[in-house]
Amino acid sequence: MIHVRNLSFGYGEREIVKDVSLDIMPQELCALIGPSGCGKTTFIKILSKIIKKFSGEVRYVSGRGAAEEFSIGYVPQNYGLFPWKNVEENIRLPLLLKGERGDIHPVAESLEIDGLLKKYPRELSGGQKQRVALARAVLSARDLLLLDEPFSALDMLTAQKAQELFLRVWSEHRVSALFITHNVYEAVNLAKRILVMDRNGHIFEYTDTNEKDKLFHLFYNL
Repeated sequence: MIHVRNLSFGYGEREIVKDVSLDIMPQELCALIGPSGCGKTTFIKILSKIIKKFSGEVRYVSGRGAAEEFSIGYVPQNYGLFPWKNVEENIRLPLLLKGERGDIHPVAESLEIDGLLKKYPRELSGGQKQRVALARAVLSARDLLLLDEPFSALDMLTAQKAQELFLRVWSEHRVSALFITHNVYEAVNLAKRILVMDRNGHIFEYTDTNEKDKLFHLFYNL
């Protein structure tokens, strides 16, 4: 579980994230939508602990007890793969950093990349890179999975396939997850809960995902 209270962050005099308070519950799948440049990426960088200095409180509570045991996986927009490592090495990296020897093959099979393990990122399509990055993040995320526009760089058919595979893996692992998207259809179809960030850096919750027309109207008038 993640508790966010009165969170604000800015560069100099410019505030990007303003007075955000929310909870992300265990095993919850959330989408964060909002216009370009409103602070969505900054917000999940704070949650991922990449940005460490901010005002307010972000508290992590894992099912295993101590906050320092809280485990986070993060997929950035460019996927963050190391070009000098093959697919297997990229996926296994978080396990090596933790001194663990976990089996990567079940996740690789679920994401249909088990036949690509000896290839290098330069040999992969965009959809394949996305699935490699997702596999690595899932293996490092026992508690929280953060994804920054994971399907935006893919064509429609590839994105649809990637979304189906993502839901399959998420259903198997059931960690809390938050993904950024500009696609309202994607948010409604994938997420159980939708968070909306406006141009001023505030986040509020849109709860009625059955009324898609209202959500479209809201999004395009932010």
